[in-house]
Amino acid sequence: MVNFKQKFFDITVLVQQEFDRNLSIYGEKIKCSRGCSKCCSQIFRITKLDGWIIGEHVRSLPETEREALKDKARSYLEHLPLSKGESAKREGVPCPALGSEGECTIYEARPVVCRRFGMPVYDYKNPKKVHACELNFTDGDEITDTMLIPLQTYIGKKWDELKDEYNKTLPLVKGERQNVEGVGTTIAEAIADA
Repeated sequence: MVNFKQKFFDITVLVQQEFDRNLSIYGEKIKCSRGCSKCCSQIFRITKLDGWIIGEHVRSLPETEREALKDKARSYLEHLPLSKGESAKREGVPCPALGSEGECTIYEARPVVCRRFGMPVYDYKNPKKVHACELNFTDGDEITDTMLIPLQTYIGKKWDELKDEYNKTLPLVKGERQNVEGVGTTIAEAIADA
């Protein structure tokens, strides 16, 4: 049996090493720290594997903490003008995993996209632009790191391989494998469904 949890955390080690490498290059320019939650106030899709990791984490929490988090996620979902499966950016709506002091209450199980954000991010499938948090880099800031593209391409491909491997384990629908490309969940749905 494939240990997806271990493989997920192996990938997150690579992501953290890349984040730390960028932090050593850009130093004070990267403002990410506990309590900075600018990027935590929008809704976006996460992978089914991210959702499973979050669900495992939430189910392991003490009952009081787990139920409070699930209630917060359900309330969040009820008040959003989104239906399950729909994706839209909703700036200003704090993630239900965000604590009262701007901390991530599922930090250990946070999705890969959350782990990557803040540093310059290169996506080998969308190679025309390097993305970064506007608190850390402004338009026109030059990013001259020659290792960014090869390292993040390697990490991105490893992540895509793991997602593909995980997706192949998802149940068949009407005797056929679901096309899960572009299909995922949200952090709120993962918490509420745990």
